[in-house]
This record gives sequence, C-alpha cells and structure tokens, in this order.
Amino acid sequence: MKPETTPPLILGAQILPQGLTDGSVVGAEDSAAAPQATASPPAARAQRSNSSKYGSFLIDDSEFAIPVSALQEIVNEPEDISPVPLAPPFMLGLFNLRGMIVPVIDLRRLLEFPESGAAHARKVAIIEHGAHCIGLLFDRTGEVLNGKGVARVDFRPNGDGIKDVVIDGVLKFDGGERLVQILDPHELLNLEKLPRADNEARKENVKLSRGKKLACVSFQTGHTTCAIDLRYVKEVKAVPELEQSLLAGGNVIGTANLRGVILPVIDFRGFMGDEAKFTLGATIPKARRMLVIETEEGPVGLMVFSIDSILPYFEDEVLPFAKLALPRGDLVNGCLLDKNNQIVMMLDPEKLLTEPSFLAAAKSCQEVFPPDTAEHDAAEVEARSARRTFIKFTFDKKFALDTSQVSEVINRPRDLLEPPFSLNFVEGILNLRGELITLFNPRMLYGLPPVSGQDQKVLIFRHEAQKFGILVDSVDEIIITTQSRVAELKPLDQQSTSKSIAEDVSGCLQHKTVDGMHESILILDTTALVDRCFNAA
Repeated sequence: MKPETTPPLILGAQILPQGLTDGSVVGAEDSAAAPQATASPPAARAQRSNSSKYGSFLIDDSEFAIPVSALQEIVNEPEDISPVPLAPPFMLGLFNLRGMIVPVIDLRRLLEFPESGAAHARKVAIIEHGAHCIGLLFDRTGEVLNGKGVARVDFRPNGDGIKDVVIDGVLKFDGGERLVQILDPHELLNLEKLPRADNEARKENVKLSRGKKLACVSFQTGHTTCAIDLRYVKEVKAVPELEQSLLAGGNVIGTANLRGVILPVIDFRGFMGDEAKFTLGATIPKARRMLVIETEEGPVGLMVFSIDSILPYFEDEVLPFAKLALPRGDLVNGCLLDKNNQIVMMLDPEKLLTEPSFLAAAKSCQEVFPPDTAEHDAAEVEARSARRTFIKFTFDKKFALDTSQVSEVINRPRDLLEPPFSLNFVEGILNLRGELITLFNPRMLYGLPPVSGQDQKVLIFRHEAQKFGILVDSVDEIIITTQSRVAELKPLDQQSTSKSIAEDVSGCLQHKTVDGMHESILILDTTALVDRCFNAA
C-alpha cells in the first residue's frame, strides 16, 4: 500500500522553476511560524498563514495553495485506502505511508466540486503540523509560488460552510488575471470527525522495548476490520440461535444459551454507530461469529460479520491516533497493519470490558437467568488455568490446530501456479506477497471425496524454514481452552476415521458446543502431514 515516489527534492530559499514534483519534500523556511493543531480566534487567522512560499495544486482549472511550512511531500494516490466507518463524505479513509497512518481528504468533495469522470493519476499532498498529519487528494501539481510583493486578500469566515472555514484568502498574480486560493492547514486539521495521526506518540513508542509478542483476533464489523487481544476473549463461536428476551433493546438483539449460561448478544456493528442494525428474526448468515468477553457483571456476546485471522503483534506496533472519525472512537487504541498491509482498528479491551451498556446487559441477564453455582465455580477455576487457543476447521471431519502454528488464514486464491510436477494432493502453488507456498489438499492426500466451493480457506503454517498451506472446507471457530482439555489420542480401534489420518493426529481436544454437547476434535500434526507428503512425492 506504500505509494511510489521519486527521490526527494529539497526546497531552499530560491524559487524552483520546475515547480513541485512527485515526492518533493518541502523545506521549512517558515517552520518557526508553523501553527499547531489547536483552536485559535479568527483574528489570528491572517497572521497565522502569513507565509511567503506556497506549494500550488489544481482541481479542474481552479488553483489552490498551501504554505510550504506545512507541506511535507507529495505522493501518488495510494492504491489501497482503508475506509473509516461513518466518516464524512470527504474523508476517503486511511493509508500507510512508510509506517505512518495518514487520513486522506478528497479536496474535490470537501470544496464541493462536481465529480470528475476522467480517469487520471491523482496526487496526495502530505500536510503535517506539530504531531498531526493528513493527506489532501487533488488532481495535479502546480508550482512553488513566492508570495512576497503579491497582492493578497484575506478572508474571514462568514458562514457555516466548510469552504468558508478552510479557504484563508486569495493571492493575485499577473495583475489579478491569475487567482490562487489559499487553504488554511490549521483549519483542515481541525475539521470535524477528522482522524489525526499522533506521530509524536508513534515515535515515542518506537523507543520502547518490544516486550512479549502478543496475539489478537481480527474480524469484520461491516466494511471495517477490527481486532481485539486474544487474552480478553473467552471464545469465538458461530452465532447460536438467539432467543427473544425482555432484555432486548438498543444494541442487545437477544440472548443465547452458552452451555447453560445465558448471556446477552450485542450487535457490534450497531454498537459502533452504524445505522444498518440487525433485527431479531432475520436470518443469520453462516459467516456471522460471536466473540464472548467476560465483564465483571458476567459474559457478553459480540456479534460480528466474520473472523479473519489471528494476528501476532508487539505493543509498539499499534500505531496510535489522537482522534478517530468514529462515534465510539474512544474504544479504539490505534491501528495495526496486517500481513497484506491493510489497516486494522485495534480495540481497547479494557474499555470494552467496562463499557456501561455491556455491564448493564450482563448484570440484568445474570439476575433474570442466574447461573448454576457449581458450574460457575468450576468454570472460574478453569478460566484461571493456562489457556491454549485453537483454530477449528473442517475437511470431511472437524480438526484443530494450535494458533501458534498458524501464521495466517486466507481465502482460497482464484489463480494458483501449476507445479512442475504431477502430484494429486498438491492443489497448486500460491504466490503470497512474493513468497511461493505449496498448497496441500488433504482430501486428496487421505483419499477423501473432493469438494469445491467459494468458501474454502487456506491455513498457512511453517514447517522448519518453509511455509506450506492446507486447503480446508471451512474455518469454523476459534476455541480458547486449557491444557486439561487436550488429551492423548484414543486407541485407533476407537476412532471413527481412517487409519491414515489418525497417524497424522497428535491429540484430541475435548470441546463443549453451544448446545451443551461434548465433542472430540482431532488436533492435526502438521509435521506428520508434511512428512507424509514428502514420502508420497
């Protein structure tokens, strides 16, 4: 997602006749006067932007300028911009610029220009004031302007429109034949609901010790990818059948029976402020998942769209924000970059566990449906035991892998490279960000009937120094359990599976389903699976 740029061009005190170029790094001649992103009275407006050098750019045939003290560089329009839910129309989203998360404003929309049907490469001007930065998307670059001795008309805000606020004045060139409108970077940084990346906090984080490597589960809430630290998640399951309840209301869409414990289920998309709320009685798609968190008043289920992956991370990799364009931006710690360089909103688990509406729903549910004391005490003892996390998946039967063995989960690629050999259990070779990975089809390897479907997933795992992939029918849920529930494999004559698969299983996971039934899930041994493939080849 990193945009292409040409080598930086330093701008000194002289006007450059060639004007601004892509990747230009603008000098800081006026840096002493660079304003901070804080409120100031209108009387200081003209004084604040009294710069002698400006970088200009165009939208259609209209020319605009920004003081070079605020203009850091110009880059190509990024290919991937991650949307921010419920952002204003002019807010396109966020992109990653060399490890810095930058919000992008579409100036065409902001300044109420008509949509352009022309398909041309646009540019993004990176503006940085103090600890904050934003990107301004425009049509094409102009030049560097010297404002000394040039007639200028300063504006005072005279209305509630955005244009009245962000346009600071006009420079008159060529006797008034050429008019260049001056944008006020201070006001752009203070637009309502605009996220502002806190780069100073990011720089401080880099200095910190990396500490322990953590893991989080990423999921979809609609068009946005979020994540939460796995230490604060009790379970991740398919959404069970929901029951109508007097507790339903607001974002509580019903209750669910989780192995004898009744808990409220929250429509997490609605909770985050999206108007597209789920209504009880609507058909729940198979992809919907429920994250169970334990508040001090009891468990709560959060219904999300789908589970994406398990992401390993260090705390210093969470890129902070000073403000987010979210109704519940207070619940977001910052952003992570996943393996595809896509932006993931990192939720603050402590704030989720103390969210007043969650506490009220959990307390009411516990009062109406008190849990069995003995079962509750046993669950508390188990919760304090050492935890293990597994990914449950299906190919013919249910299997599991410890999440420490799985580097990521992806959809089955449409296009696979044909291997230079003919082995029926090799589905193909996938190119994952430049790394060639052999994809095994366990159905073919173990002589099971083949299946096909758009919902197939690939589990990527590492064996010694090499990565491999397993093609599975589906990824069903994430099971958070304890070592006590992981048992040695039963004797082969008690297994309801083929001997060849049983030889590649390292253990058995005892798991209690949503309806209270106990099931045994085979834990696949990836080392044995790879050895079998090598021997067969």
